[in-house]
Amino acid sequence: MLKVENLSFAFKNKPILSDVNFTINNGVIIGLVAPNGTGKTTLLRLLSGLLPHGAARLTLNTYDQQKQRTKYLNQMFFIESSNHLYQDLTAKDHLLYVKAMWHSSIDVQQVINELGMTSYYKVKIKNMSLGMKQHVILAMYLVSNAQMLLIDEPLNGLDPTSIQLFEQIFKELRQQGKSLLVSSHQMDSVGRICDVVYFLHDQKIQPLVNTGQDMMAEYMSIFLQRPQEQEAGDERANQV
Repeated sequence: MLKVENLSFAFKNKPILSDVNFTINNGVIIGLVAPNGTGKTTLLRLLSGLLPHGAARLTLNTYDQQKQRTKYLNQMFFIESSNHLYQDLTAKDHLLYVKAMWHSSIDVQQVINELGMTSYYKVKIKNMSLGMKQHVILAMYLVSNAQMLLIDEPLNGLDPTSIQLFEQIFKELRQQGKSLLVSSHQMDSVGRICDVVYFLHDQKIQPLVNTGQDMMAEYMSIFLQRPQEQEAGDERANQV
């Protein structure tokens, strides 16, 4: 269980997050949704210890991020994007590294086979397509066998078949008791796989339990100003 208490963050005096509080239980998929530039990746970086979080308290299965950092981070896995892969290493190199660092018992070759990577797992990252790199990243998550998975835009560059595969694997991880916090702009996918959606709006988390709503409509109601509201705002501005 990941518990976040009183999390705030600002960049160059611009507030990004303001007194954010939430708990993610084991065996759930949480969607993280917001327009670009509003703090999704910043939140993931804070949770993974890549940014300082000041007076906030973050605990993962009772381990405090500041006081018990190694034990906290050993239960978590996060790769921000394919830009953070080592260009001159192969997919298998990455997987063997993750297996060693996370002391994992997961069979690397089995993961390669499961994700259909047998034709390119010996290819260097710099020679791969974006879709291939996304498969490598997902494979790293699987090999880590971490309890808490922070996943940033996993469906970028994927064809429909791969999207279906990724969604199925996310559901299987949930069944295994893993916790997933998945940042995504693919609202149809968010609606299919997430138990709860965290809409990040005005520096706060607005949670929404997924009961089959139209997630794109929910997104638009939160983030997009209605035309009549925009016109009213313009009219008020002209009167000033």
